[in-house]
Amino acid sequence: MIVGLKRPKGARYRNLYLYGDGRIWYERRFGTRRVDGKRVEGRRLRENTGTTDWDEAAAFRDELERRLRVDEPAFAGAPLLSEFAARYLDQDTKHLAATTRDARRRSLDPERSSLLRRFGARRLDEVTPADLHGWWAAEIDARGLSVRTGRHALDALAAVYAFARDLGLVEPARDPLPEFRSQLRRRARTKRGRAESAPGRAIRPIEDPAAIERLVAEAEREGPAAHALVVLLLDAGLRLGEALGLRWGAIAWGADETDRGRHLLICESRPRGGDPEPTKSGRERRVALSRRLRGALLRLYRAKFAPSPDGFVVGEVDPANLRHREWRRILKRAGIGHRALKDLGDTYASQLLTAGVNLAYVSKQLGHADVQVTARHYARWAGGDDYREPMRLLPGEVPADLLARLAVPTKSPKVKTPEVRDRENPRAFGNLLEHETGFEPATLTLAT
Repeated sequence: MIVGLKRPKGARYRNLYLYGDGRIWYERRFGTRRVDGKRVEGRRLRENTGTTDWDEAAAFRDELERRLRVDEPAFAGAPLLSEFAARYLDQDTKHLAATTRDARRRSLDPERSSLLRRFGARRLDEVTPADLHGWWAAEIDARGLSVRTGRHALDALAAVYAFARDLGLVEPARDPLPEFRSQLRRRARTKRGRAESAPGRAIRPIEDPAAIERLVAEAEREGPAAHALVVLLLDAGLRLGEALGLRWGAIAWGADETDRGRHLLICESRPRGGDPEPTKSGRERRVALSRRLRGALLRLYRAKFAPSPDGFVVGEVDPANLRHREWRRILKRAGIGHRALKDLGDTYASQLLTAGVNLAYVSKQLGHADVQVTARHYARWAGGDDYREPMRLLPGEVPADLLARLAVPTKSPKVKTPEVRDRENPRAFGNLLEHETGFEPATLTLAT
């Protein structure tokens, strides 16, 4: 036992100091470095050993360093936000979907990210909730940006901090995101906040049936591929990546267009036309094939001269060119103003719900995780104060066929056209199909 006012010599008593209260303290600083020619002090660890005995103090120090793992690189001080954001993008985004990875890279781009411009030179444990509040006021509120834009930026920053916590580079108490997000939730309790954070705020379906008919007609004028893609989004409610990832072998055509077992098997997605990957939900699903969509796909199948089952249905479509060329021309000729491609999926869901189709059925067709997700986004169309008589399915129709009948008068003409007679007679329709495509109907039943 060594007791005294002077620290004994030797490495055994390193980082131990005697203060005026007679107690021995352990003190050590980590992560000191130079930034722009200036000395920046790192993390300081200071603990009272609770003893006046130097050997007991040394044992206290050894146990404290073992428990806190202070000799590991992770303890040497939190890294700079800009440096660690680049490390996060390089090491912890490979499991994300391609679209999410691209969004994270844009949100954490040093040249474009207002968060990195403001806090990039700080260590992760130096950013506080008050700092984030100042950023929100200057970059979101002052510039008139939406709450959704701000939340997307915070999501990327939260992923960086989560990766840092996984590596032990920052303590949970030093993560500013949880507290600041609680502030945003309190702010969202106002009338304006509730309106800005409403799940269905960004949903803009096409509600005029005549406008839907014009849109489909103009898409058909644009060409078989554009027509098939537009009707895939409209009559099947597919996401763009799912439509681009659909293969010919995933189409179950049915014996004819009156076979209600006809469907699409959605099991792949090609976000932005890239490499195939699992769907957003990670699960495959079956989506009913409407007669209108079946006809559009058959015309494209004929134009491509019976492509391989492994080929992509609209593999030649470039999403960027589609948005800026074909889609703009279609919208202009249809005269319905600016619309996003995702509005077609919203049109599918809202129109089916308005027609009286079961909410659970629509949710499963869209591939949502549960019915509550669909109800939150499409609450305006899932019910209301005014009762509407549900539309009834005709023989051989699936619910998606209702979209093609929205603009049809309630009273049907008494004289049946040849097309209607063909639909009511499966054998006649099969002969017509073989005549139009040049392929027997049996060869077109690819998916099971």
